[in-house]
Amino acid sequence: GCHMVTEELHSITFETQICLYGLTIDLETSSLPVVMISNVSQLPNAWASIIWYNVSTNDSQNLVFFNNPPSATLSQLLEVLSWQFSSYVGRGLNSDQLNMLAEKLTVQSSYSDGHLTWAKFCKEHLPGKPFTFWTWLEAILDLIKKHILPLWIDGYVMGFVSKEKERLLLKDKMPGTFLLRFSESHLGGITFTWVDHSENGEVRFHSVEPYNKGRLSALPFADILRDYKVIMAENVPENPLKYLYPDIPKDKAFGKHYSSQPCEVSRPTERGDKGYVPSVFIPISTIRSDSMEPHSPSDLLPMSPSVYAVLRENLSPTTIETAMKSPYSAE
Repeated sequence: GCHMVTEELHSITFETQICLYGLTIDLETSSLPVVMISNVSQLPNAWASIIWYNVSTNDSQNLVFFNNPPSATLSQLLEVLSWQFSSYVGRGLNSDQLNMLAEKLTVQSSYSDGHLTWAKFCKEHLPGKPFTFWTWLEAILDLIKKHILPLWIDGYVMGFVSKEKERLLLKDKMPGTFLLRFSESHLGGITFTWVDHSENGEVRFHSVEPYNKGRLSALPFADILRDYKVIMAENVPENPLKYLYPDIPKDKAFGKHYSSQPCEVSRPTERGDKGYVPSVFIPISTIRSDSMEPHSPSDLLPMSPSVYAVLRENLSPTTIETAMKSPYSAE
């Protein structure tokens, strides 16, 4: 009819007949409404339809629900979303995280228990974004499930925090304090931001390009946090991440999730399988001073410490940057 496939509700009816001592009993029961999809790409929107149905009505057989879908209260929806996180990725959402989601839905810094429409939840794009609220949230659920689940369950991923709130939280913390935040502009992306101070005492914040599932498939997120390096104006690599917000030493928070030994340029190399020297990959960004030409961290590729050491010893800084942007730099 007039609906999208994911808004067409169906029910499955089960019938049986019991005959016992001459008595015949006909029994029938029906499922709650379900959505029939033909491709896995339809799954996110189908999931949204079922969520909205369960939030908005108690009628278990209203198959024409999406002819005129009713609104839902914000408190009901947030409660269900927290339950979705709890059931799907093992940890629900706290009040601060729910407040951030409420801001995304209502575009307000505070909210009352108003009503939200189906279109606002799943059809209308977020302000200034090419995707809907549900598309953004579902991509985060998928990212957690497949790539950062242990970190999420441990409660070390703040996740839902705006850039403005992030700076308020970090500005008075020790240099090297960082937090983990889901990207608001990249679907299924997670980034980290750390704080440091300039020579004149000015508070500075640094955020990396969000990591998505493609990048996290190549390198575990805990290892990225452990080995992440920045190259300052002096071309000296250093790890700026010291304390997970508010003041947890990084290795104490993530140590049990590291998948390999720490990467150290000075560590002696040994012959691995089949005579090859084993290599490791680390994420590197460049932080420039204002007097130097700006450079985008997104252009840089992971590089093994041994490769970087060789480049630094034999090449000029300008040539090193060219090598880092080369598609063959990881070889």
